[in-house]
Amino acid sequence: ADTLPAALKVVESMWPGFDADDTAAAQKALWLSTGRDPRTKVSGLVSAEPSFTRLFTHETWKGYTGRPMLVRWLRVFGLWRFSTILAATFPICALASLWAFAVAGLPAVLLPRTSPVPMSLIGTALGLLLVFRTNNTYRRLMEARQLWSNVICLSRELGQGISTALLTDKHVPDQRAAREGAANACRYLVAFAWELRGKLTGGALTEDMRTLHALLPSEEAEWIGAQRSRPLQLLCALRRELHSQFRLQNLPTHLHRKLDEDVRELDLIVGNCERLFSSPLPPTMSRHIVRCMLIWLFGFPFVLAGTMAPLTVAMWVFVTSYAFVGIDEIGVQVEQPFEIVPMTHICQIVTTNLRECFVTLPPYSLPPCM
Repeated sequence: ADTLPAALKVVESMWPGFDADDTAAAQKALWLSTGRDPRTKVSGLVSAEPSFTRLFTHETWKGYTGRPMLVRWLRVFGLWRFSTILAATFPICALASLWAFAVAGLPAVLLPRTSPVPMSLIGTALGLLLVFRTNNTYRRLMEARQLWSNVICLSRELGQGISTALLTDKHVPDQRAAREGAANACRYLVAFAWELRGKLTGGALTEDMRTLHALLPSEEAEWIGAQRSRPLQLLCALRRELHSQFRLQNLPTHLHRKLDEDVRELDLIVGNCERLFSSPLPPTMSRHIVRCMLIWLFGFPFVLAGTMAPLTVAMWVFVTSYAFVGIDEIGVQVEQPFEIVPMTHICQIVTTNLRECFVTLPPYSLPPCM
């Protein structure tokens, strides 16, 4: 493996940087590298509007909520054509509109006499189902984002604790072993974040070995890469390294126990991420909502027929179906939260934080990790 600063630089150069390459083209390339179509998930990819798929900065917030309300509303309206919701729902809305136009154009003698009450009751129940499902999918998204926030905090806490004990304490019994142990711990923590991202992203990234080879010796990288769960094996390696430093008396007992608890928290994060990924909302609920919506869209034109011109009926059915189907599509887009949580940017933050802990050291410390 390369020296630690060089290895970290190699890892950082593999993916678009958060500050330097936060452009639509860079984001599109990042999504295409995972084998996905960014047009269905990445809101703001073409329009450069803020999106949950990117971390916000002061400038992002200024562009998001810092404009006058009228300007903001007009901009949202003008960029409507780039909406991922519109792109996803347009075919269904168009079909519903054509069906409504055909029904409204029938002679009055062929139209059944229909009360609006049943459609109103179905619409109310459908709205409750959609809100319930969407709220639950957003709860999953917030939990996924919280888990990755914990990855940042715990990796930083581990980095600060390990570097303080092994690199800034000049009274450690074995300074050479302490420096080597600190460098190894940094490599394992950086690799953990990137490999957890690869595991949750799937596709080609699941088999990508570049990060492991950049950070670890070839034999160790190959062995970890062949295991069922790379993130868990990296945490095992980190635990072994911490135990080794404890046996050498480079880590005091209380600190070793605290660091081991932090590693345990990272282990729990892996388990919770696997739970979110492998257990969606019950598919029966999603299918029931779609079927109820089909019934509602089928019967809605019969209620409006005869009250307006056929073209007007078709227009309002399009608008109404856009609202209802759009709510369902929002839930679909966020139900698999790891597709839109900005894991790449978070991993870059983890890498930067650990670089500051182990490489950019104060002058009173031991020489930095190499």
